[in-house]
Amino acid sequence: MEAVSSFTLEDFAELNFGLGEGREGWEISPHRAAVLIHDTIRYYTEKLPSQVQAQLAENLASLMGWAEEHRVPVLASVPRPAHSANQRGIGYKLWGIGPTLDQTRDFIAGSLQEPGVPLIRKRSLSAFFATDLETELRRLGRDQLVIGGVFTGGGILATGFDALARDLEFFVVADASADLNSEKHSRTLTQIGETVGQVVSLATLGA
Repeated sequence: MEAVSSFTLEDFAELNFGLGEGREGWEISPHRAAVLIHDTIRYYTEKLPSQVQAQLAENLASLMGWAEEHRVPVLASVPRPAHSANQRGIGYKLWGIGPTLDQTRDFIAGSLQEPGVPLIRKRSLSAFFATDLETELRRLGRDQLVIGGVFTGGGILATGFDALARDLEFFVVADASADLNSEKHSRTLTQIGETVGQVVSLATLGA
């Protein structure tokens, strides 16, 4: 994977990705929400343009600061490391062997390494597939998932579809998430806003 074009996350902070026709939408309630920091290990984020890497780290810190201020639990997802092509399954032919165990511990946000942050170890694109993410959310009494990280057109989108299937309200923070280029990020945010969830910004949250 290589970044195709340079862009800035500030481009997405004030854009309106809207709702599909006839949709009423949801409002984030801190007592109902949990934050998922999705796959923000350097193995992935180093594929982004350098200025986006720096902005993403800063904006994720703001998102986690908002969560701490409002007592919103934070979880993080990382891929489950594979030791062979067979363990990787069909994904091996798409993405190779994937990150090593050490690489799955190398977050761009160092606070995610703290013991109090539950780690969701993924087997596939969706953070729900074959993980205990839904169990964690139910245990915490949360039915809203606010997500930031990478990549919007892959795991974040897949997680959104699975959230809808589990009757969970799904929010993507546009300027605290990213993809390899501006066009893909924008296209996916539009799709999410029209189908499975809502697109918000750090300013919307007051972060």
